[in-house]
Amino acid sequence: MATGLIRRNGRYSTRRVIPLDLQAHYGRRELVRALGTADPLEARTQHARMWVALNDEFQAARKKLTAEAALPAASQGPRRPDPWETISDEQFAHEMEQLELRNDDIASDEHEFESREGLRRQLEARLLDPKADLSPEQSALRDIVQASAYRAAVAEEQAAIARSGAKRPNLHVQASDAAPSRAAVTTGLSLSGVVDRWAAENQPKARTVTRTRNIIDRFEAVNGKLAVQDVTKHHVLAFKDALVAQGQSPANINVMIPMLGTVFNYAADKLHLIQISPAAKIRVTDKRKAKDKRRGFEVHELNAIMASPVYADGLRPAAGGGEAAYWLPLLALYTGARQTELGQLHPEDIVEETYSDADGQEHAAWVMRIVENPDRGQFVKNEGSERRVPIHADLVALGFLRFATAAKLAGRSRLFDKIVPNSVGELMGNWSKWFGRYRRVECGLTGKDTPFHSFRHSFKQFARLSLIPNDVHNEFTGHETGDVADAYGGLSYPLAPLVDAMGKYRVPGFKLPASPPGLAT
Repeated sequence: MATGLIRRNGRYSTRRVIPLDLQAHYGRRELVRALGTADPLEARTQHARMWVALNDEFQAARKKLTAEAALPAASQGPRRPDPWETISDEQFAHEMEQLELRNDDIASDEHEFESREGLRRQLEARLLDPKADLSPEQSALRDIVQASAYRAAVAEEQAAIARSGAKRPNLHVQASDAAPSRAAVTTGLSLSGVVDRWAAENQPKARTVTRTRNIIDRFEAVNGKLAVQDVTKHHVLAFKDALVAQGQSPANINVMIPMLGTVFNYAADKLHLIQISPAAKIRVTDKRKAKDKRRGFEVHELNAIMASPVYADGLRPAAGGGEAAYWLPLLALYTGARQTELGQLHPEDIVEETYSDADGQEHAAWVMRIVENPDRGQFVKNEGSERRVPIHADLVALGFLRFATAAKLAGRSRLFDKIVPNSVGELMGNWSKWFGRYRRVECGLTGKDTPFHSFRHSFKQFARLSLIPNDVHNEFTGHETGDVADAYGGLSYPLAPLVDAMGKYRVPGFKLPASPPGLAT
């Protein structure tokens, strides 16, 4: 076996001792980089490439250290705080909530791609069979595949020539290929360029863009500046190893890599530059004890919140958005909705709808509609996140329908219009920080494992205890599993099973607070 090529659990990796002058920089004596293969012949090829890549990486590290050492101490200025070191508990919880939206997309995309593997192989075999009797549509598809393969070969040859510095040949392109495809136009796009396109199209929050660019900078510091098509899983694994060596926590790394994956997914799904994200399924094992991880609230913790000044004394702090301080925890506990989804509710999202049961009998139910409406500043992660959640009887008893009706008659722009966005325009940024302080100081819940998002975990837990079917409580929370049945959910999901299930939902031992003045039914 070649020097440094090792085999563990049937798969191959490269192990290399770090040069002495760089061991302090890496914080370790050696590197182990997975080669992603169990085939010995392929492993030798990948190992040789990895060895050369590590030579380049070591050389780049030396240049960087030499340049930093040459700078006068005064010119370096004070060390800028790492945004991943200074993030507060509330900011981290908010970041995790936003990340869950993206992770659902990533998991769904990966599951759907893998589920089509067999179909792709069958279709490919049929299209490549010269004797196959193809339909006109299949023949057209074969034309497209062949044209795309030709363009890819041309692009690869041009890229190879550019890397070698040789003179570009006069490649003959058929007239039918004169108009370049979308992939050809964007061939060679850098990761920063992909982020620019992603940010322009999706308009994410400013802080999300800043953090994403920060991650790209970190990635390029490890791997150099690469076109998105040239990034492999090995590069992402090298990035993960570098983050571990820098002392980043598993929780932070498991935020950073999926955020990097968001960029690759955009390059695959929207720009058609790559087939699948090289960051797919790369995570760090989180060895924190279960008690240190984020979890749902226990019933005694929920009762502690309900016994706090907002509920017991009628406190309505400005930082808590007035009535939002009272209603948002209850709504989250009884709907499983995210705080952003609740904060952006419009009075007209609380409506009474009619439906028919299995016997054809007509009924009516009040529901909360979680929808996307950019004109009202409402956004969801995708069409499947749009949904209806029946209003639980406990919320009705507390006066929530009266509250929503009053907001509608008053012409409020939002149901909770006293919530003030933060300095970068995030609707729930300040409110999330307030709830974190309130939870610790006024409710006595000082652990880091129960941010507001824990209400969502609690809802899932109590839904299961109430024997609500998985597909129904997934519909309540807008959670997609990758099952083909998810396509039939959202606003088109039948209302009858949702109403029946919500009627079964219970939180054993939970003590409802008093209604706000004038709202009790």
